[in-house]
Amino acid sequence: MNLWREPDRRRLVGLCAAVSGDRSAAEDLAQETLLEAWRNRHKLRDPSGADRWLAAIARNVCLRWARRRGRDASVLTAGDHVELPGVFDVEAELERAELVDLLDRALALIPPMTRDVLVQRYVHDSPHAEIAARLGVSEDAVSMRISRGKVVLRAALGSQLREEASAYGLVVTADEWRGTRVWCASCGERTLQVRRDEAVVSFRCPGCASERPTSELSLANPFFADLVRDVIRPTAILSRLADWSRRYFAGDDAACTRCGRDVHVRRYVREGLSDDHVDRVGLFAECEACGEQVSSSVGGLALGVAEARRFRKDHRRIALLPLQEGERSGARTLVVRLQDVSGEDGVDVTFARDSLRVLDVDGSGVAAA
Repeated sequence: MNLWREPDRRRLVGLCAAVSGDRSAAEDLAQETLLEAWRNRHKLRDPSGADRWLAAIARNVCLRWARRRGRDASVLTAGDHVELPGVFDVEAELERAELVDLLDRALALIPPMTRDVLVQRYVHDSPHAEIAARLGVSEDAVSMRISRGKVVLRAALGSQLREEASAYGLVVTADEWRGTRVWCASCGERTLQVRRDEAVVSFRCPGCASERPTSELSLANPFFADLVRDVIRPTAILSRLADWSRRYFAGDDAACTRCGRDVHVRRYVREGLSDDHVDRVGLFAECEACGEQVSSSVGGLALGVAEARRFRKDHRRIALLPLQEGERSGARTLVVRLQDVSGEDGVDVTFARDSLRVLDVDGSGVAAA
């Protein structure tokens, strides 16, 4: 079981730094996390959840470290064992870790005196009176420096670090499409754009679907609003959506995401697309009581399969090839292939043609879990 992928190393160290509050100890905490994960590897029953499981261990390692040093561990609420993948929000923790790194770089761009007062107030949570006494100035002067400091920090985020800050929603103009680092899985040629307001989160590929969003998440629906909560990192939103879609469309019946009533999952065919287009067929559920409708194309269903998600993590640029029809044990099938755009590695997800239930997954480029 390979729990450690080199591209994820910085994120795990960043997570330990964010949770422990001590960047100097983060490397050691990350190593301790991996050792504990290796000792308890038999407890990981679902390899597709390895990232979440590893992050849960990291949080508990940081908790024990804080307790040994008598630090304030009030923000670390998980118990002292590793089987706690649902105790805290892993995506939010990872997002927090990456934001810490971004803000560190932004703070390095502003004058030392301004940086010092912001760090004292927002990192060490020192009250204005304590900061004033330390600097030998009045509390009013501290308030003014903090206000000016926030303006300078916003300016740094909006200039030298604008592209990265935009990806976290820190310098977003309302209704503005902004770039992400997520490659479009349909064409593998362009990175997705995202737009978020109070009502909806939308993704689109400016290359293959610029005239309409690739996917939309209505925040007017309380279920989806809770699903993404304060998570703004595009990869985190898409990951949560894939998790939900995989579970929601797994059976013939489900619960309405808005009112909770029973709904039936059915197959759809979208007119105007070629027979082999991965968005032409899919599953949807419509509530007769409140009218809420949710859907996922067969391409989206394929992307939600655990093996496909691991493949996409290891191969950043992939493309969904045209649908292939086939037959298995006398039943007609549809095969969705995810292929690395720079090579021949890929994953074939085979669906029953009529029900769109997953029959088999065959991957030539999926790293061992």
